[in-house]
Amino acid sequence: MPTLQARGVEVAWSERGEGPPVLLIHETAAVGLIWEPLATALSDRARAISYDRRGWGASTAPDGYQRTTVEEQSEDAAALVERAAGGPAVVCGAGLGAVIALDLMLRRPDLVSGAMLIEPPLLQLLPPATEALSDDRRRLEAVAGGAGDVVDLYLSGALPALGPGVSRLPGPMAAAARERPASVLAELGIASAWRMPLSRLASAERESLIVTADSTPPLLRDAAAALSGRLADAVARQVDPGGELPHVGAAGLEV
Repeated sequence: MPTLQARGVEVAWSERGEGPPVLLIHETAAVGLIWEPLATALSDRARAISYDRRGWGASTAPDGYQRTTVEEQSEDAAALVERAAGGPAVVCGAGLGAVIALDLMLRRPDLVSGAMLIEPPLLQLLPPATEALSDDRRRLEAVAGGAGDVVDLYLSGALPALGPGVSRLPGPMAAAARERPASVLAELGIASAWRMPLSRLASAERESLIVTADSTPPLLRDAAAALSGRLADAVARQVDPGGELPHVGAAGLEV
């Protein structure tokens, strides 16, 4: 995989197909390989670019990596668009990747031609989610072991607000996450901590598609509905991937 330097780390990326660029941004506890089905489906009409976000897969992380932000992740994505895509791209993200894609679209519309946001975990749009987030934090505080035990708790689906729907991750992805516990911990809760620019949502300059599935947890489904009501030029779609993650089980959906 080729790499590029982005804000002190090496980001590994790959591409498939030819045509308009589509940047694929993975969720927490996954790597760029999770996009393989969708990249294959797109390859006859688009240039699908996937990458391992900082701290995941073949990409590096800063020494002592303990915390990141949506904005930091978005700047990495911007570097991919500028140097790998070579021009404005459709940005497609899942989970935290969807929030990163949304941030990039709002702050750097010059780099984005459109967005697909798959199960964006923007729970700050849901007042009742505050209690759920607090419950999850109490569960984390009760973990007696080290980082590995926290990752196991996260991957088990026992944190419905901080890790909604994560138990649907394919087995190889979960195994990769167990090898990178610091990266899981660095990303916990950053989507809910993102300072969402509400005024920019209403004046977004690019079209977006917000995707959920029949397997989407209720909190995520409600958050997606709340976002679609606030984000200009947004269209909501529900797909049926047979209980899998939308971008894994419904790889042929239109961008």
